[in-house]
Amino acid sequence: MSDDDNEMSLQRSCMLYSFVIDAVFTGTFIIGGVVGNSLAFVVFWKDNLKTSASFLFQCLALVDLTFLLLAIPVIPIPSFVAYTNWLKGYEDIAAYVYVCILPLINIALTASVWVVVLLSINRYIAVCFPFKGLGLCTIAKVKKQLAFVLLSAVLYNIPKFAESSIKYVTYDNGSTYKPYLFETNLGKAKLYDIVYENVSYFTFLVALPIFTLTFVNIRMIQALKAGRRKRTEMVNQRQQNDNNVTVVLIIVIFVFIICQIPAFVGCVLLNVTSENAKFCGGYDFYLRSVTNMLLVFNSAVNFVIYVLFNKRFRHVLARTVGCCNVTEEDGQRPKSTCEGRQLCYD
Repeated sequence: MSDDDNEMSLQRSCMLYSFVIDAVFTGTFIIGGVVGNSLAFVVFWKDNLKTSASFLFQCLALVDLTFLLLAIPVIPIPSFVAYTNWLKGYEDIAAYVYVCILPLINIALTASVWVVVLLSINRYIAVCFPFKGLGLCTIAKVKKQLAFVLLSAVLYNIPKFAESSIKYVTYDNGSTYKPYLFETNLGKAKLYDIVYENVSYFTFLVALPIFTLTFVNIRMIQALKAGRRKRTEMVNQRQQNDNNVTVVLIIVIFVFIICQIPAFVGCVLLNVTSENAKFCGGYDFYLRSVTNMLLVFNSAVNFVIYVLFNKRFRHVLARTVGCCNVTEEDGQRPKSTCEGRQLCYD
């Protein structure tokens, strides 16, 4: 095969890879995540038990939902269009989409990461320092903490709006034109790339959250084990629910850490390899699609975790969708009937 044939074969394989990872897998996760986070938000909103943890879970569902909706025109659609040649009109607006949507995606992603950190720290205080938690983990104080996190996410990503702009290229002697995306002077600045895009991103969106959540997870697991050894067989329902919320959060954090590992590896390797690694055939081209898929998966999977590991969430979900015959309690058989829209969990 000639060099041109090899290049064409490589390009086709890269397009197929992007289509499978970005359009098929990531697109499926996005659809499932949009449905799941919408249901999770409604369930936490409908739940009569209002705690700081349930409030933050509700906010996390909303932030993840926003991230997933914004990711649709940036991750699955471009790969779908490139591989199938359908929706060709998207290419005419792609530049506008990237300029407007990418900074918003970064805001939503930053907010999602740090809402998980905020939730874990509040739960860590409540579990490991219960007396301090009574005063520190109130809903009023959590709302202020959340406002700080969201404002910080917006301020941190303001430079993203100045990284790219649109340039118009004319054809047919100036009778037609097409918009193209290009980097501004800020986006091309080497110092900006090193300090903001690499060091700052790696520190505040990868390393610091992972190390914080790892420490918190280990301490909460130790506290749960110690609590089980000390706890008698007769525990009240509130204690059971608190422990259940802690277990759910531990699993959420564990999934978060696993999904962030490729981003961690990519940030480290990108600083020691050439620029060609970003393009078709380079490791970063393949790793970037996997990283995006796992970031989407992390924002999409929480609903499944709630359903599998949080009994109260299942009951409130059943009540919300009108399935009141699903009222199984520990040691009890499920009821076959219910009156009207009776609470499925008392």
